[in-house]
Amino acid sequence: KVAKERQIELVVVGPDDPLCAGLVDRLESEGIAAFGPNKAAAKIEGSKVFSKYLMKKYGIPTAAYESFDNYEAALAYVKAQNKYPTVIKADGLALGKGVIIAQNEQQAADALKTMFLDKAFGASGEKIVIEEFLTGVEISMLTFCDGKTIRPMATAKDHKKIFDRDQGPNTGGMGTIAPHPLYTPEVADVIEKKILQPTLKALISEEITFKGVIFFGLILTHDGPKMF
Repeated sequence: KVAKERQIELVVVGPDDPLCAGLVDRLESEGIAAFGPNKAAAKIEGSKVFSKYLMKKYGIPTAAYESFDNYEAALAYVKAQNKYPTVIKADGLALGKGVIIAQNEQQAADALKTMFLDKAFGASGEKIVIEEFLTGVEISMLTFCDGKTIRPMATAKDHKKIFDRDQGPNTGGMGTIAPHPLYTPEVADVIEKKILQPTLKALISEEITFKGVIFFGLILTHDGPKMF
């Protein structure tokens, strides 16, 4: 309504919530050009369960994981694995706060309770992903994608923890260093061949046309770059 009233010809939709709600679809249905993925494509940002499934199906390097939709099964899995730290993620959007790195069984149980029973993240926590903790240096990368090609922007070292020395819970981001000091031409080549292009091919194979900006959260592990 606002776009029509003000005769806006192009809308750039930035935040994840309206993208996942289908704002681009609605704008385009009204004949208003929009920059950003449609609802179907935005699912790779809006659902960690779906994005991890996509990575697993198409062999894109990522942390080993399992997904769950109930507290008891998730808790039993954590106890059976008995590997710490372990990463517990709410499936949906949670303003950068839906990821908990549990250092022991009690912290893991508390995280699962917070998501499943206390419903701290609402519908975003109805499904969760439990994945292995990757050791290495994080690289945050934004890429432009038109559905047929993908091109990276400058990389960044993202600091998510709320306190100094990477202490405390994750936030949406406390600051970054860019360009990333470890993003060498050699690293860039591996990421391009093993992660960016396979992701584009996966989307095309799934008949998902992604137009907009795709975020890649990477860890430089001893086995090479992996998605987390």
